[in-house]
Amino acid sequence: MNSIAKPFALVLTGGGVRGMAHVGVLRGLNAIGLYPEAIVGVSMGGIIAATYALNPDWYRALRRMDTRTFPESPKSANGELRKIVRSLLASERLVREMLLGWGAGEESLEAGKTLLRELTLGRRLEQGRVPVATVAMDLISGQRVVFDSGDAVPATYASAAVPGLLPPLKLHDQLLADGTFVDDVPVDVARGLRREGGVAAERVMAIDVGQMEPATNIHNGFHAIMRAVEICHNAHAHSRFRHADAVLKVTFPMQINMLDFDCKRICIAAGIRAVRQQQQTLMRLLCD
Repeated sequence: MNSIAKPFALVLTGGGVRGMAHVGVLRGLNAIGLYPEAIVGVSMGGIIAATYALNPDWYRALRRMDTRTFPESPKSANGELRKIVRSLLASERLVREMLLGWGAGEESLEAGKTLLRELTLGRRLEQGRVPVATVAMDLISGQRVVFDSGDAVPATYASAAVPGLLPPLKLHDQLLADGTFVDDVPVDVARGLRREGGVAAERVMAIDVGQMEPATNIHNGFHAIMRAVEICHNAHAHSRFRHADAVLKVTFPMQINMLDFDCKRICIAAGIRAVRQQQQTLMRLLCD
C-alpha cells in the first residue's frame, strides 16, 4: 500500500501517557504499509518520534519503557480511604515541590535522561532513518524552539519537561520546557522537514490524543486555574489541527490522566484500534 501512498509526514502531539497511543498508531500504520517520510513530536510525542526514527527496535523499546521513576498521578485513588488520603498528600507534596524546587520529577532526572538515551540509542537526530524533529518552549523568551539535529537526549528531554514536574533544560541563554504550551501541533515544522536535497512530504497527518471531558471536581481556586489551563490548551491545539491535511483522532475506553502510566498499554492499544477503525479514511486521504 505504501507504494501508492503520497509522501506524508506525521505530527505526534503531547498528552502524557495518552501520548503512548502514538506507539500504537505507528504500529498500525506500518501494519497496513504506511510509513511516514518525516516525523515531528512534542512532549511525549517527541520522545516517541525520536525513538521511532533512531531505534530499529522502537516498538519493543517503547512498549517496555520503564516508567516507575515517573511522577505519579495524584488522581489514582479508586475510592479506598487510604488511597484517597495518599492522593491528597501527593497533591500537597506536588505544590510544595513546585514552590521549593523544580517539581516532583527532579529527583529522578538522571534516571529519566538515562531512559531517553536507551530509547534513542545515544544517537543524534540527523541519524534517523527518517527526518525527525522535536519542539520545546523557551520559558525566557516565550518562543518555540525546534530541534532537528544534535543529541537526541536533550532534544527529547526539553520537549517533554513539564513545568512544575521536571526541571527545564538550560541551554545557552534559554530555559527550555514542554513544547505543548507553545505549539502542540507544529504542522509547519512537519511540512518543512526533509532530507538535505530531498523534497518535503506532500501531506501532513496529525494525531489527536486529547481527552476533554466535563469537569466535576472544581472545588477551589487551584482546581479552577488548572481547568482553565486545560481548556486553553485544548482550544489552541484544535486551532492548530486545522492546518493539517488529516487528523487521526484516538479515543480511549476510559478517562486517563496524563500521569496514569499504569494505562500505558491501554493507550498503545487505543492507537492501534484507531488506525484499524479509520483505515479506509486514511487510505483515501493519503493515497488519492
